[in-house]
Amino acid sequence: MTTAPPPSPEADDPARVLSRQAVYDLVWSQPMSSAAAELGLTGNGLAKVCDRLLIPYPTRGYWAKVYAGRDEPQTPLPPAPPGTATEVSFAPARARSRRPRHRLSRSEREEQILSVAERIMRAEGVHAMTLKRVARDVGISEAQVYNYYRCGAEVMVAIARTELTEMNKARLAASRHCTDPRLRYTLTSIAYLRQVAKRGDLLPQLLAVPEVRLALRDEHEERRHANRTTLGEVFDTAYGVPPPVSTLVAAMLTAMSLRGGRLLARGKIDLDTAERLVVPLIGAGNDYMIGRHGGRAASEQVGA
Repeated sequence: MTTAPPPSPEADDPARVLSRQAVYDLVWSQPMSSAAAELGLTGNGLAKVCDRLLIPYPTRGYWAKVYAGRDEPQTPLPPAPPGTATEVSFAPARARSRRPRHRLSRSEREEQILSVAERIMRAEGVHAMTLKRVARDVGISEAQVYNYYRCGAEVMVAIARTELTEMNKARLAASRHCTDPRLRYTLTSIAYLRQVAKRGDLLPQLLAVPEVRLALRDEHEERRHANRTTLGEVFDTAYGVPPPVSTLVAAMLTAMSLRGGRLLARGKIDLDTAERLVVPLIGAGNDYMIGRHGGRAASEQVGA
């Protein structure tokens, strides 16, 4: 009597087929290394796939600019030239060998450490995360973790930067195709609240840690200065509002949005309530500012 061989682990794990558009959306939604990890590839491997299918992808430094709050435009996806494939098949991950897995690259290990640390903090709070705990959950020695991060605060700072990048990506995406400054301000505020509802209170917890605040202070000031300068210019151009006025009003309205976000993150209010409270205040504040301090044309536009 013969025994049938056991089914291959890959039998129930079919290849993943994505269209050019789906690959394009993936590489513009997150850093290349993260997108590649979802598909079981390296960053260079995914870049080669994109080159073969003529799919543009972010250049080096793109995500750093997004983190800094700069609205970096996406390169549009061109039509597929004749003879170019419109779909690509990504093979399932190979079955694990009985031999130990090959050593992770430095970037892969760093992502693994951050992923485990984030999971711990989301489940148990920021102060539950220690390098000793992370090492245990990853399955490596504590000494190995110190090869990548000198202390827990460095891990927290790295995760806080990721959270801020995700927030900025959502805000910029929500307002990218809107030209009216008032509406852009409203859309970015709504996007912020929805990201808070989606991502929870991890970022506020991280920013409450003194070491994290100190490490991000200069970046925060640079980003805030750039945002104020841009906002002052667009409200001056569109409505004739002096930049010192628009930046002051924006600071007040942003404080209200952040307060709503904190209440939302702590579960004190739900998303619908947060939007109902914050959005009308932003609209009224901008309309009052334009009507009171803007040019005649802008004032007539608000009153129309």
